[in-house]
Amino acid sequence: MKLDHIDLNLLRLMLILLEDGSVSRAATRLNLSQSAVSKQLTRLREQLGEVLEDPLFIRTGRGLTPTARAAKLEKPLRQWLRDSHIMLLPESFDPATDERSFTISICETAFPVIVPRLMPKLNSLAPNMQLSIVPKTKQSLSHLNQGELDLLITAKDTDRRAQASFHISDIGDQPNLELYRDRHICLVSQSHAINADNWDAKAFLDTDLVRIFVDDSEFWLLDRVVSEQGYRLNDKAKVPDFHSAALLAQHSNMMLVCTSIFANQLANKYSLKVLPLPFDLKPVSYRMLWPTMLERDSAHQWLRELIAECCSDLA
Repeated sequence: MKLDHIDLNLLRLMLILLEDGSVSRAATRLNLSQSAVSKQLTRLREQLGEVLEDPLFIRTGRGLTPTARAAKLEKPLRQWLRDSHIMLLPESFDPATDERSFTISICETAFPVIVPRLMPKLNSLAPNMQLSIVPKTKQSLSHLNQGELDLLITAKDTDRRAQASFHISDIGDQPNLELYRDRHICLVSQSHAINADNWDAKAFLDTDLVRIFVDDSEFWLLDRVVSEQGYRLNDKAKVPDFHSAALLAQHSNMMLVCTSIFANQLANKYSLKVLPLPFDLKPVSYRMLWPTMLERDSAHQWLRELIAECCSDLA
């Protein structure tokens, strides 16, 4: 078997297995069944193992462990796959006829702000272009750089007290653009006895809070801000998303905290009352990130510019 006869998809599978060490996780990322991935792994072993004279992966109690020879291939393999992707990109781009598909990960608080602005323009200017929008997870940035995502729109704290993984500095050298900034506000039921006249830090701390998990983390910057003053948040419930939190607030005396543009949408939908956050937090930066390998891709650049234009009045 010659190296130039190896299926490109098998090399991509090898890279994912090197990163995750699990057939089940690889199946999830590739949107395939475990049986299909196992069959591809068998083909990979037959083809690439024959070339390298190496079994590639050894099954252990923790999953698949790469051999030393296979582990050394991870970096050059990732670079080769990136180079091959760039090589196959079309040289010209016309949005009116382009049929490319882009996969975008968007955080929950940005989705209803950006997507309703974007889609009418996209449908008009590029009617054949397709978007696949997926939720943001804590793995989204690594998926972006592994070529599984084309864009990531995420919220980053600008406050120096934020955890490192949530702070804007976590972006590092990743190509990115700030779309807009927003501040936190509070939402409570319209029937809640509290109003703006008697709303202060004490009233906030006395009010039951609905906590939303962000990237599978319970910790908020607000926890640190409140603890610096010798207090703690009065958690009453924990939910996985903001719509669930808004529904709970609508039918109780609990409150939730959210960035204002999205929060005002929730307030209209769930009949909630808007109150200021009585603590000093720096604004959140909503940023668009993309892989270095797509920096000069004309279609990708056009889409980035369109998204930025859609947010220009928010900036």
